[in-house]
Amino acid sequence: MKKNLIMLFVFVFCGVGCDGQQTENREVLKSIAGCWKGRQIARFDRPYSEQILFSLRPDGSLAQSMIYEIGPRSRVWILNSDVTVQEGKIRWDHQEGVLSENKDSMRVTRGLRDYQTTWLFVRERSADSLMVRLRDDIAEPYVYQMPDVRNDGWPCADLTESGMDNTKILKLVEDIMRGDHDDIHSLLIVKDHKLVVEEYFAAKGKKHGPFITGLFRDKAHHLASTTKCVTSTLVGLAIDHGFIKGVQDPIHRYLPAYGSLFGDDKKRIRISDMLKMTPGFEWHQFGVPDAQNDGMQMWETDDVIRFVLQKPLDAEPGKKFNYTNGVPTVTGAILKNAVGMEVGRFAEEYLFQPLGISEYVWTSYPDGSIETDGGLALRPRDLAKIGQLYLNNGLWKGGRILSEEWVRESTKERLRFGPFKRWGYGYHWTQAESRVGDRMVRSYFVPGDGNQILAVFPEIGMVVVLTAGNYGLDPKPIYYSLFEKFILPALPPGE
Repeated sequence: MKKNLIMLFVFVFCGVGCDGQQTENREVLKSIAGCWKGRQIARFDRPYSEQILFSLRPDGSLAQSMIYEIGPRSRVWILNSDVTVQEGKIRWDHQEGVLSENKDSMRVTRGLRDYQTTWLFVRERSADSLMVRLRDDIAEPYVYQMPDVRNDGWPCADLTESGMDNTKILKLVEDIMRGDHDDIHSLLIVKDHKLVVEEYFAAKGKKHGPFITGLFRDKAHHLASTTKCVTSTLVGLAIDHGFIKGVQDPIHRYLPAYGSLFGDDKKRIRISDMLKMTPGFEWHQFGVPDAQNDGMQMWETDDVIRFVLQKPLDAEPGKKFNYTNGVPTVTGAILKNAVGMEVGRFAEEYLFQPLGISEYVWTSYPDGSIETDGGLALRPRDLAKIGQLYLNNGLWKGGRILSEEWVRESTKERLRFGPFKRWGYGYHWTQAESRVGDRMVRSYFVPGDGNQILAVFPEIGMVVVLTAGNYGLDPKPIYYSLFEKFILPALPPGE
């Protein structure tokens, strides 16, 4: 009898204690559920770049249900990852964090043992409703709508007015919504000077419609190497306004602080070589480990320009194409010294403001050097303006911004390379020919990592913008896939 009473006491005590622990844990999970805003902790300050959403499941367990990159890359992932919380520690996927005492912040280690990063997350209750709405948004079947006329300089028209085949564009958008082209974020088509297609997507096309348009249309999107079309344009503007004599100027004239790095061989490097990626620097960026990747090492140096310029030459200037991040970054330093102001300010005064572009982000390396190689972010409608400026031979709304000579010279094919005979390279603009029926249509474009593309078709009066989150993939195949299968076949007969 005494033994039974002891067992009953233990059972009741444990039941009450366990239930108390479960109740306490439920309250902890409930307090964690919601939006958390995070930024990576690095040797240089980084802005908050993503928001994560923790959600309570019907059974009371906690899940990471969404990630939204609030930075310019703008990717969205819908998830259902188990989250555990025990003794002030929180774990999910390959991430482990320590919660603050008041559960309003946490320091998180992300990644596997061979590569880890540290992040700081803070509770962002003001974004809870937005994140829940983004998570729960479901795309309706696609119905074409004419782009909205806004106070940004773009005239808009119905797609049928352009003469393009609606069914081809409908099929393309539906394919994007199914995720057939992975993670496309925007598709814009300008035909005959009017914006006729403007669509926005998230989460590999699963999310599309008025809410997604409202969220992403006014947000600057990372351009990656598509930035180089703006860098090239700024060189043209510097020449037009007399800051630089011409592309045959040797670069050492504009880099006096690095004069000791210029021997007789490097003194032959000209601005045109920089724009064609042919200065001859020994540079390894693709197919090598991070420790040997010069593009990655640019983030670890205290002087990016010196890091590039001190590289030995492995080819005579002008003779060998080698695609690098370092060369256009040095071009940014040349621009800064030539015009006497920061590149961003020069872009604002001579390009962005005349085009009515007010929203942009331009990131820098840790030493302060502007990422003129790939750090610019623009709204898709504003990126399309750059293309229209070139289509109009330097004019925007009847006003001259860029010289017709620079449009012609910068988009001219100067190199031919690669496995396809129809690819060329100019001053950061790539040339291509695409088959439409029984004829070839010429275009020039600037691709960027993630499948960012600005393409201009001068013979048919068309500009196309794509932004996406397909990082690490070659953008050229998607160029052919989307343009040759959908967009170009949609053109009116005879164009």
